[in-house]
Amino acid sequence: MVSLPVRIRPSILLFGDSITQQGFGWTGKTAGWASLLSRDYSRRADVLNRGFSGYNTRMALDLLPNIIGSSTTAGHHQADILFATVFFGANDAALPGELQHIPAEEYGKNLVAIVEHMRQYSSTAILSSEVEVTSEGNTRGVSNNGNDLPIILFTPPPVDVDAWYAERGEPKDKERVNDRANDNAKLYGDIVKGVAKQVKCSVLDVFDILGGNDSVDEYGKHLRDGLHLSESGNVLVYEGLMEQIGKDYPHVMPMTDGQGKYGESGIPLEEKLWRELC
Repeated sequence: MVSLPVRIRPSILLFGDSITQQGFGWTGKTAGWASLLSRDYSRRADVLNRGFSGYNTRMALDLLPNIIGSSTTAGHHQADILFATVFFGANDAALPGELQHIPAEEYGKNLVAIVEHMRQYSSTAILSSEVEVTSEGNTRGVSNNGNDLPIILFTPPPVDVDAWYAERGEPKDKERVNDRANDNAKLYGDIVKGVAKQVKCSVLDVFDILGGNDSVDEYGKHLRDGLHLSESGNVLVYEGLMEQIGKDYPHVMPMTDGQGKYGESGIPLEEKLWRELC
């Protein structure tokens, strides 16, 4: 590995489980929600994918200091963060007795702790409703207030228990048909909404976006194996996320007017437009 002094653009931090890890796609020909997000922010921001397959919030909370603000990250690049997403719960909501299960009360407390840790180390986040363009053509937040770091909490997706059973096989507990339940996914999603109100974060209701309250014949189309997102599921999550950002944090949306560079608001394209160099 070779070290190069590369300038990092403002960043978007995605922290989650396998649904985030697979956010750039799970095969060579599919696009995930994170890759669609990265496309929109191309030449504007770097999307940092910190997804960890199989993790629940207890594991994530233990891991988080290795990503943000510990001695192991000291000396690493201090990134300007436009916003962060937290997408855990699909594993926490495994039924009691399963290795990944986290009790509902602890799940909520863990989410609060994750948000508080992020905000504790977020002094460089770009948070103002205005984004300044420097003379070099780069972006810089006008003001910094770590307590206002834009964090979007995602609810767990719905579960197609039959499809998931077919994918993973018979669980160790022979008394149980499956290790997941759609009602439990919804319950944990309600906890996410409660936490979002408590810590004043945005919430993306993935369960609702994918139609978790409807027939499994409908929402199952958006799950490739009963638990993880299919191509259509990834598109719906991406579209829902962009809509949420536009509603709650319009100042960090990609700039679309003024040729994407000299518009009224949003994150502009980096450096001069090519015609300006001719």
